[in-house]
Amino acid sequence: MKELKKFNDFFDKGIHEKIKNDMQQSGWKFGHGSYPAGDRRRRYPFWIYELNDNPYYTDYLLNIIKEKTQRNYELHDVYANGHTFGTQGDFHVDWYDDSERTFLYYANDNWRPEYLGKTIFDLGEDDHYYYLPKGNSAVMFNGMIPHMSEGCSRAFTGLRVTIAWKLLLR
Repeated sequence: MKELKKFNDFFDKGIHEKIKNDMQQSGWKFGHGSYPAGDRRRRYPFWIYELNDNPYYTDYLLNIIKEKTQRNYELHDVYANGHTFGTQGDFHVDWYDDSERTFLYYANDNWRPEYLGKTIFDLGEDDHYYYLPKGNSAVMFNGMIPHMSEGCSRAFTGLRVTIAWKLLLR
């Protein structure tokens, strides 16, 4: 269950630049959030950009993910999360059985530690893994691992963007 794999420089530079440009477009909506286990209220709303109707993300980039991870997946969902100063996630799981993985891509460049905004993974028994956003990197993990987005600090004045592909193992 503790499967967590990191990837640096995941997409080529042209793809990374296109993703960054796409995330500058209109389409963001406020009010998305994480559901903590056993709670159906979204306590900490943040931004979402739905990508399920965009074949660049649902087909082209998904095929690259399959090729580079050497796994065959069926796409369940894909969207971008956006966080600004004052927003954060809540510990949650993406799936309740072992059939799903989340591929979380970090779209920002030049992330600095003082911006905070780490993804925190609860690995159990007081063991946590903190992933500092790094441009064009990704983390693939078992959807049963509780995780959350740490809030960004006041030092960060932009939008912290991750793209989440929710993938079913075939």
